[in-house]
Amino acid sequence: MGKLLDEIKTTPKNTGGVKSKIDLILEKLNTEDRADLLEAINDHTISVTVITRVLRGKGFDIQRSAVQRYRGLSNEP
Repeated sequence: MGKLLDEIKTTPKNTGGVKSKIDLILEKLNTEDRADLLEAINDHTISVTVITRVLRGKGFDIQRSAVQRYRGLSNEP
């Protein structure tokens, strides 16, 4: 393994210390709804637009881009 790859692999992710909108919503949901939201985010047959619309319908202030960003993050190892 080269020095650059070694450095990349050993550098911790920068989480910024700020929770995402989805993380804040997850904290407010009950256990069942939390599991359902996470399942929906990880199910790419369910569109980001639909997830956003349902969350807004439940009174959450959420943008489509926040759901899309979280979906991308949840696929990282």
